Parts: sequence; C-alpha cells; structure tokens
Amino acid sequence: MNDNPEQQGFEPTSSDRLDLTEPIAWNAPEGVQVQRGKIWYIIFAIILVGLIALAILVFKNWTFAALLPIMAVALFTLSNKNPQIINYAISPKGVYIADVLHDFSEFRAFGLSNENNQHSIILLPVKRFSPGLTIYFSEAEGEKIVDMLGARLPMQEIKPDALEKLIRLIKL
Repeated sequence: MNDNPEQQGFEPTSSDRLDLTEPIAWNAPEGVQVQRGKIWYIIFAIILVGLIALAILVFKNWTFAALLPIMAVALFTLSNKNPQIINYAISPKGVYIADVLHDFSEFRAFGLSNENNQHSIILLPVKRFSPGLTIYFSEAEGEKIVDMLGARLPMQEIKPDALEKLIRLIKL
C-alpha cells in the first residue's frame, strides 16, 4: 500500500504548504493598551502619599520623598502612552522588529500568549539574563507566523513569572 498522498493523486494546494523561504511581514501594536478606572488612580495616589509619609516620618529621607512624585509622573507618562504600530517580519535570516534583525541563533525557543485578546509570541533568548522579545500579531496571521517560527525554533509553554503576574495585577 502506498502511503504517499502525492502518489495517490492528492496534490497539496499552495494554501496547504507554507513556503519557508518567503518572508512573512505584518504590522501590529508594540504592546497592549491597559484600561484603568478611577479607583485604580485613587488607590495609586493613596499608596504614593503613604510612601512619601513613610519616607519623611520613619526614614527621615527627604531625597527619596522628593523622588517619589517624579517617579509617579514618569510612570503615568509611560503607561498612558498609546502603543505605536510596529513593522514585524520573519524571514529565513531571522525576526525583524521595527526593521532591526534578530537572528534565530539569539533565541532558544518561543511560546504563545494571549493577553486582553491580543495574540503574541514570546521569543526566549539564549542568554540567561536577557529579556524575551514579544511579538504581537492578529489571529489571521497567526498560523503562518507559528509555522515559520516552528520550523526554526522549538515551541514551549510559557508561564508568567511572579514579576509578570504582579505587573498584570497592578495593570502596568
């Protein structure tokens, strides 16, 4: 019996095969926009005032007390910024993020994530203390992107660490 589908008269169409030599390019936001309610801002202000009082009354550290509002303004400025649209591409050479090439040899594996209905791939670096790269994409491009990466890198389950869980909990 012949198990080869092509010899049995089945011809795969171009949609059945992915050409791994052709680059895949798409545009997506650089991150996920988090919505915060008024209660979040009230709690943040209470914690900030508490930390300032603690710095002044307990630690007698006026420098840290003056630095706290500056850090709060910087945090608000960065966290309320709308994510920019970034050009992404995957080619046989590697992954392009905003026209910067990241060779596949920089990564040991990748994993899938879905945060606030925004699909993403996290590329895990070979270097121990390097941060992972997150690539966002729409559901329509997802299968091609995962197939292209899967041909070059192993896929593994991604579990958020304690710091990432905390950041998601406090909506930063």
